[in-house]
Amino acid sequence: MKPKLFIFPAVALVAAGIFLGSQRSSISALERESVLLQKAITARASTSAPDSPQSPFSSSNNKSDVKEPIDWKKMGAQFEEMQQGGGLRNFRTMATFRKRLISMSKEELVSALEEIATLDLSAQTRLSLEFTLISQLAAKDPEYTLTKYFDRLNDDNFSWQLSQAMQELAKKDPRAAMAWLDRQIKDGKFESKSLDGRSQPRIQFEGGLIALLISSDPQAAGDRLAALPENQREAAISNFHPALSEADQLTFAQIVREQIPEKDQARTLGSQASRLVSNGDYASATEFFDRIQATPTERSGSVEQIAQSKIQSSRKKITREDLDTMRDWVTSQAPEMTAKVTGSVLASASGNDRSINYTQAAALALEYYEESKNDDVLTSFLSSWQARNHKEQARILAAHISDEKQRKAILKNLE
Repeated sequence: MKPKLFIFPAVALVAAGIFLGSQRSSISALERESVLLQKAITARASTSAPDSPQSPFSSSNNKSDVKEPIDWKKMGAQFEEMQQGGGLRNFRTMATFRKRLISMSKEELVSALEEIATLDLSAQTRLSLEFTLISQLAAKDPEYTLTKYFDRLNDDNFSWQLSQAMQELAKKDPRAAMAWLDRQIKDGKFESKSLDGRSQPRIQFEGGLIALLISSDPQAAGDRLAALPENQREAAISNFHPALSEADQLTFAQIVREQIPEKDQARTLGSQASRLVSNGDYASATEFFDRIQATPTERSGSVEQIAQSKIQSSRKKITREDLDTMRDWVTSQAPEMTAKVTGSVLASASGNDRSINYTQAAALALEYYEESKNDDVLTSFLSSWQARNHKEQARILAAHISDEKQRKAILKNLE
């Protein structure tokens, strides 16, 4: 099995931030960012040394630091430490690393990748370093990156990066990007070996290209989506990165309504609204619905998905206030779904004790049931896999379900 790439959040600052930010960040902006990072380090660990003893850079604090050759073996050690959760003291080093990478030429990046390939590193560390460098190379010269590393298309760890390189190419010349992708498809480069014919790399590439075409050439965006097998279209447009601009949301919705099977349309629209609430509040989802002129069916079919996304994105304990806010929003969009969503959200949250434990979630589910006398709160809460892991508590709760048929079905499932 291929190793899966995992980047600790501190390393993600480098890996993702370099690619997404380098096109719009100047060196001076990066220097300001480094200052902010250093302040965070000072606040969190005032007794830490300025640089890790294993820093791959000079410990002197002057502008020549940026030009110091990078010791990739030591940098790999830094990545490993940060992936293991012990790398707070290395934020300053990683900020310097990011600035150094942005200053590297295409040739220097390729040379570094070749050097890393020869080093005695763990598979995970090698992937992390390669991920970071190829991301930066893609930002500098997307066409070169696609040509040189296209043989890694079916490597799960790099198909996303290659699709991002194709997006960068599309920003410069959309027609050239479409022609390039069509040539690869014609040459069989995206043929799938899976039984269902699904090609995840092609889905990623098409999704990235369609995301850009929505604003510049909506007809071409729709045509490309229509060219995909119907069962792959939703996946291609569900997770655009970056998120759609407000100006493009209605066009996106129109394409969804034309090209996505009706049964999947609400979920596809909900995937975009979910991204908005994960980084904001429920008002952003309401505004999205209003912009796309969402129908009652579309709202009803996606509120649970959106509520789950918001609650799951929280890094703190779930409170009654959080749930009441969620319920008020669901009621404003699809009142018939409030009870069901309440139960399902509580069930999902109870799967992670850091959010809320099962006993607390069950007590809240019962409270909401007593207030509404709506069986949907309990049936949705008790239909989850979490209930089967807490059968004794779940059976006690199930006894409160007023509908005899539903109560018996839940109890049977808990045998």
